[in-house]
Amino acid sequence: MQFLVPEGQTHFPLLDLKMFDLLNQWFVVALISVISWIFIYTKKNHSYWEKQGVKGPKPLFLIGNTAFSKSITDDLVDNYTKYGKIYGTYQGTSPHLHVGEPELIRQICYKDFHIFPQGFEQNILGSIERNFLTALYGEKWKRMRKAQKKLVKLTSSKEPDFDPKYFWGRYNLDVITKCFFATSFDVYNSSDDEVLRHFVKAFEPNWIKIVFLVTAPKWFLRMIKMSGGSAESLNYLKQLALPIIEQRKKGNNKGNDFLQLLIDAEVVGKEGEELKGEAKKLSSDEIISSTIIFLLAGYETTSTLLTWACYRLSTNPDIQEKLHQEVSQANIEDYEVLQDLPYLEAVISETLRIDPPILLFQRVSHSDYVLPGTEIKIKKGTVVTFPVYAMHHDPENYPDPEVFDPNRFLEGSPKPFTFLPFGAGPRTCIGMRFALINAKLSLASLVRNYQLFPNDKTPSEIEHVTGTFIKTAKTLTLGIKPRY
Repeated sequence: MQFLVPEGQTHFPLLDLKMFDLLNQWFVVALISVISWIFIYTKKNHSYWEKQGVKGPKPLFLIGNTAFSKSITDDLVDNYTKYGKIYGTYQGTSPHLHVGEPELIRQICYKDFHIFPQGFEQNILGSIERNFLTALYGEKWKRMRKAQKKLVKLTSSKEPDFDPKYFWGRYNLDVITKCFFATSFDVYNSSDDEVLRHFVKAFEPNWIKIVFLVTAPKWFLRMIKMSGGSAESLNYLKQLALPIIEQRKKGNNKGNDFLQLLIDAEVVGKEGEELKGEAKKLSSDEIISSTIIFLLAGYETTSTLLTWACYRLSTNPDIQEKLHQEVSQANIEDYEVLQDLPYLEAVISETLRIDPPILLFQRVSHSDYVLPGTEIKIKKGTVVTFPVYAMHHDPENYPDPEVFDPNRFLEGSPKPFTFLPFGAGPRTCIGMRFALINAKLSLASLVRNYQLFPNDKTPSEIEHVTGTFIKTAKTLTLGIKPRY
């Protein structure tokens, strides 16, 4: 081995060689210590459920049970079928308990909500995402939720190939921007679909980022404030929203819409006193974050619901025809009439059952907790996951679960806490009613005027996008033709 030495010096002093050897030894010792600590820490954490006798899939070192090779739909059903309605998994080294027992869901989401006030676990703290309603809990969540409760009051294609996801994506982007902003992003006339592209890209799965999120320590993720989605797309949406918000704050173009509700929202102080003046207003960051999450959630989930509804109707022509008969004889533009169409309601509900847009929802424990009726200990900070997709496809809850049958919702209500497309408890999706009104009117209008059917481009088996909680098909093309 050759060493670089100072000019004019032909050898290392003995002290330098000893120091070099000593540093090498310390480096090796430190490296071995770090690797040993990581190994022991991981093995200890990955034994949490086994020590309590809770069944579950074997976790991979460091990564845990994060699914890479299959879709979340397959992962949820496989684990639910193999391990039962209560089983344990690990996201990285963090224990997650999956609960598919209806009575326990009632207990956790309602009776013990004070212990599980937080929705999805948030290791990501990008500047925009930190104030998403899904990330908030406690007093801040209550304040933001109170400001948004009034949201529930807001209420042609001739091509042979019909891409429902693209069509409904543009349609819902137009609807929510008009209802939330009283403005339009001109999504139909845009030549490059830049706005729509950023909506789609905002939370596209990034496997490198996912691996980092599940393996890196939480304190490190919080320190670097890494965004969970595309920082470029989130910032793009922020730049779209910011000028509109600033104009509204100046009193210009004041409207009766969602954004105005946020700007006018009042907050309550920690001691319960009503705050005065500017303290009554939500901050700009809170308004921007809340606006963006509603735009994204309203765009993605409703367009996904309508996409799957089109697919199910195209492959079940008898059901599509029965729905056509109902909506063609009704004044669907009348809100009261729209709400009183039982078969339309049943078709939407069955679509939400067999193809729930959100495949699961979560609660995070803020106190140590023992699962009622068991000896399973849930330590503070543990995530409890409710496997919605698996429960909706459980024969005990829905006989012949793979059959699309709206009649099951006409013959009576499902067993309590087995139909969970919008979650459960105080954190039930705040946009539920808006989404349902939008979906009913949109689907009724389409079926009244057009007929859907499979064509040679419709896949025989749907391939789902992996790495996302939203049930999305990689490609889905249908046939469409005018009825009149």
